[in-house]
Amino acid sequence: MELREFAEQVLHGGTLGEKLVAPGTLFDDARGAAAPLREPSRPPALRFSTGDRDPLPAPAAVADPHAAGRLLHRFANHELLALEIMASTLLRFPDAPAGFRLGLGRTMIEEQRHLAAYLRRMGELGVELGEVPVNDFFWRATASNAGPMDYVLRVALTFEQANLDFTRTWGGHFAAVGDDATAALLDEVYADEIGHVRGGLALFRRWKDPALGEWEAFERGLEMPLSPARARGQEVDRAGRLAAGFTLEWIDRIELFTRSRGRPPRVFLFNPDSEAEAARGRPGHRPDPATALLADDLAPTMALLAAREDVVITPVMPSPAWQRSLAAAGFALPEFVRDVGALADRQVGELRPWAPTPDAAARLAPLAGAASLWTPPRRAASSKLVALAWRAELLGQLGDAELAPPEGEACATLAASEACAGRGWLLKAPFSTAGRARRRGPLDDAGRAWAARVLREQGGLRAEPWRERVLDFSFHFDVLPGGTARFAGLCRFFTTAAGQFTGTRPGRWFGDLDSSLARFLSQDGRAPRRLRELGERVAAFLAPRLTALDVLGPVGVDAFVYRDEGGFRLDPLVEVNPRATMGRVSLAFDPRIHPLTRARWELLPVKKLGASAAEWFAARSAEAPLELERGLLRRGVLATNDPGTARAVLGVLTLEAEPAHASS
Repeated sequence: MELREFAEQVLHGGTLGEKLVAPGTLFDDARGAAAPLREPSRPPALRFSTGDRDPLPAPAAVADPHAAGRLLHRFANHELLALEIMASTLLRFPDAPAGFRLGLGRTMIEEQRHLAAYLRRMGELGVELGEVPVNDFFWRATASNAGPMDYVLRVALTFEQANLDFTRTWGGHFAAVGDDATAALLDEVYADEIGHVRGGLALFRRWKDPALGEWEAFERGLEMPLSPARARGQEVDRAGRLAAGFTLEWIDRIELFTRSRGRPPRVFLFNPDSEAEAARGRPGHRPDPATALLADDLAPTMALLAAREDVVITPVMPSPAWQRSLAAAGFALPEFVRDVGALADRQVGELRPWAPTPDAAARLAPLAGAASLWTPPRRAASSKLVALAWRAELLGQLGDAELAPPEGEACATLAASEACAGRGWLLKAPFSTAGRARRRGPLDDAGRAWAARVLREQGGLRAEPWRERVLDFSFHFDVLPGGTARFAGLCRFFTTAAGQFTGTRPGRWFGDLDSSLARFLSQDGRAPRRLRELGERVAAFLAPRLTALDVLGPVGVDAFVYRDEGGFRLDPLVEVNPRATMGRVSLAFDPRIHPLTRARWELLPVKKLGASAAEWFAARSAEAPLELERGLLRRGVLATNDPGTARAVLGVLTLEAEPAHASS
């Protein structure tokens, strides 16, 4: 039979009998003219439905013959769609290479056999044709095919690659309930599918742009609603892909690839030099080399704030090995992309930079909504001078004798700054990250020059007494539309003597405090929720003030406890960070940590490790491999950014299991 006649019979035949007629020996001597795209003819029972899809059964449910038959009805429709798409490809592209066309014809014969086998087994299980609504997703997803390469990308390397997983997984489920006949049928389809994918992969490698790597060419070649996420099932069959000829790197990528199939993804961007960007007030800030390295190293950490359906922009792509370790620890993996250009043709949802700044808005400018990330009022929300005024107002409202007094000054002149410094006070630039751009005590010539520059560039200095801090922590909440707040939690963190952030104590951190400090915080046990309730009051106080400055989304408020002559004092509002913070990232660990485990998350300078980050962490994880108990992190270490690419900073979560009888 001529290929064209075979294709017309499959595409235009109105009955299953016509579509299943075996063609015998195939010839390709009468190709004819290109035929326009035309929806396939189908019997009434198999016409495409616009209603709800029949849901997949639970794996154990296939023990019920009727549920099993309904599932096979779905599989039969997929085989029929594949036949029809292949037939349409032959008719639409008569000038395609002869080897491609004859190979497609041979594949169609195998698809006919699969379809007939599914229909036969479906009937044996008591399910009639048309009992299950069928959809046309595969047909719609390939309707825009412009040539044979699109067919290879969308059918062989996407739908058929995914079928390696589906046939293997469901074959196992049928075998588990004793349905050996159906399991054997799926094994047969699986074996044929390996051959189909192998053939498609060979054509792909022959036809792809030689300037592109295989994965890049594959990902770029797909268009929505297709992506590599459609080329896999819930469980990735590595053995079948190896047999089809994929590389280990490809299999790693497909196993770890995620992309939203439903809601538009939120887009996360790490811009840690946000205070300097806000201080400038317009795009164009250039971070110093150390900050640029930090940004590259810690960009993947944004995955801890994201969900599986989201996107994280990370200029240095994390390795599959690191991504797999994060997934093994129970964290959802978002999609990682190198730059915003990878999202230019996609619909995206909320934009979530570390901090909304002029530079973040400029970097995300190709995406809808970027222009609203930064407005001039937001600059004041990042100012430590504004936070100083809010602090005084809040402390006046709270009126708690155990809280800090509202001390501190906003210095507008060098003389005022020198006077405060002469009293041993701490001077802070209005726009600076923790531990940077600050001076304590009397100013020398360099200090006066620094103060003069900050006054000139930022309009003031914040001055406040130096405190003997005994506990640093932070409140975290989201500012919602309408000036309300949703409290997210509180986090204990650690700093150097100069105030630079070094890490956090995720999970249960209250129990290892000094007993006198613990009694102070809980008012001798009378108020165990004191800190949380105080945080909720701080959030409620700040939310309308931040909303007035166009701030929405995550906010972190630094606080601390210090010791003076009268005992402990609590300062509930030291600085306001209208952005994501490392403390907010740390909160993502809390629900994942076993209640009898103490944890510490640290950002370790690579230069102090004595080896590369990869070598150091390999040795450390060999000593303390990560262990889970009932799905929760129990002991060991976890790298929170990729040791293989970290050049400046490595995030490490260390977990130490307490004895089962521990109560603190």
